[in-house]
Amino acid sequence: MRVLVAHNVPRARNGGMSRIMGFIHDEIERRGATVDWLCNEDVPPAFNNRWQRFAFPWLVLERARAAARTGMPYDIVNVHEPSGAAITLLKRWAGGPRVAATSHGLERRGWREQLRDGIPLRTRLLYPATSLWQSDLTDRFADHVFCLNHEDRDFLIRECRRAPDTVTRIFPAAAPVYSLAASSRDYSRFRTLLFAGTWIARKGIEETAAAFTRVAGGLPDLRLVVLGGFFPLETIRSSFPQSVRARVGAIQAADDAGNAAAYAAADAMLLPSRFEGTPLTLIEAMASGLPVITTSTCGMKDVIENGTNGLLVPVRSPEAIAGAILRLAADQNLRRRLGRRAHVDAATRYTWKESAEVVDRVYRALARR
Repeated sequence: MRVLVAHNVPRARNGGMSRIMGFIHDEIERRGATVDWLCNEDVPPAFNNRWQRFAFPWLVLERARAAARTGMPYDIVNVHEPSGAAITLLKRWAGGPRVAATSHGLERRGWREQLRDGIPLRTRLLYPATSLWQSDLTDRFADHVFCLNHEDRDFLIRECRRAPDTVTRIFPAAAPVYSLAASSRDYSRFRTLLFAGTWIARKGIEETAAAFTRVAGGLPDLRLVVLGGFFPLETIRSSFPQSVRARVGAIQAADDAGNAAAYAAADAMLLPSRFEGTPLTLIEAMASGLPVITTSTCGMKDVIENGTNGLLVPVRSPEAIAGAILRLAADQNLRRRLGRRAHVDAATRYTWKESAEVVDRVYRALARR
């Protein structure tokens, strides 16, 4: 079985999307498939600009056509949802591969969430013209769609009119290095709150700043550390009042060993996203034994059972986040119970091998058609 994985992100496994696809397809290769990649570093320099989102889908089609011309067509093209329209609609020109689109958070649902926040006119005009329409076509007409949470699955069936057996939910997993901290974690300590993710509105940064400011006076030793914010520390600190900025730090995302060290040094994880797929950082935090505070939406509510392996709070509620922080701060036994159960769940329920088994089963069923 020959598979092309085409996702318009760097091949290096620094971000959630590249890591999820990379680790799953490592397992797919071990099962005997040949896996080729098309990533954004493969885009010609002439298209490395604002039109890359529009150009990349045609590069996917051309790569598949080139393989077909050599007599070795792809059986499967796994394409990121916003880049899938060309190969989905024109696959017969490329040897007829089956198209399995992967969504890391449905674009149409995410767009609706962004519109609630208010977005610049330029984005309001360009994004639908370059990406959103492609996502809609992919979600409707791809042979199969992988998604990362139940809400997306229900949307695909209800609004995209997909048959239920053509939609599969998959989960990310954590590399083994994240579990090393769990056995020696000191739950008596509550000094470092970790936020892991890009410092953007969709990740709940306004709620984070408001909640941390609210609890800072009563928890004078508590610090907030942002892992992988992808903005300078001063930019991140500018989201906070001057009175607490010195208590906000930042660490750039590294390899798994470096990121795992940041989780090991933290005492709780805050993930107040407004919209996600299922964030890889959630599973990594759980694997490391961290008690997690996250929002009751998307993949987070699929994974977290409130009060059992983490704490769920409403979306866009700094008050609820602050209350959850204070609850953890006051109860060492709660921190220990949540963290230990989270570790067990991450180790037993969310593994790359299990995710790859699901993907491989779909691939082979598609290839037999």
